[in-house]
Amino acid sequence: MYNIKIESFEGPFDLLFHLIEKNEIDIKDIPIASVFDQYMEYLKAMQEMDLDIATEFILMAATLLEIKSSMLLPKQNFEGQQMVMADADPREELVEKLIEYKKYKSVANRLKELNTLGTKFFRDEPEIKYVDKSLCLNYSTIDLKKAYMKILQKSSNNVMPIRYAKDQITIDDKIKEILKKLIVTPVIKFGDFLKNLRKIEKIVSFVALLELIKLNKVAAEQKKTFGDIIIKSLKR
Repeated sequence: MYNIKIESFEGPFDLLFHLIEKNEIDIKDIPIASVFDQYMEYLKAMQEMDLDIATEFILMAATLLEIKSSMLLPKQNFEGQQMVMADADPREELVEKLIEYKKYKSVANRLKELNTLGTKFFRDEPEIKYVDKSLCLNYSTIDLKKAYMKILQKSSNNVMPIRYAKDQITIDDKIKEILKKLIVTPVIKFGDFLKNLRKIEKIVSFVALLELIKLNKVAAEQKKTFGDIIIKSLKR
């Protein structure tokens, strides 16, 4: 268990970048397994503190798991014999995005420094010698309030909610659901379990499945690429 200190992260890349800097990791050679474990510890700590977790944090967890699986599982040729991993590094796309994020973060920090520096200097306010009355708009405070509320209403209608509450969907909930299904049927198809679920629920369910595999509570088998995942209970 890691000693977790919950901080305010702007997004999953902010958290991921924090872990890379904290562990002094070469951004071009990320130990995915280690970083993923720490990343999940942060998400679990957020859940335990009843903090809402944005959808993109879960998506990043699924991405890390996919990369981790790709690096751990051996590739097979048509005869079923183990072969050397392909030249393509499954971390490549993530590394490119992290490098871009690093550049963005560097620029953002520099702008923040310049803004702070600017507050140390003062200039006299420009003297307004003449005001063209024809440019003055004849609006009362009530009119302005109505216009402001209209803008707020329009904005709220256009914004898609991206956060979900802890009591709506959690990894623990999906773990319990999978185990409950396995009590009735010792072997289930993951595709059947995912039927009629929202995209975010499918992602959380996938994370829950991998957590169960890690805890040796279930075994999973995929007979062919892109085939359905067969889940088998290991409970004796």
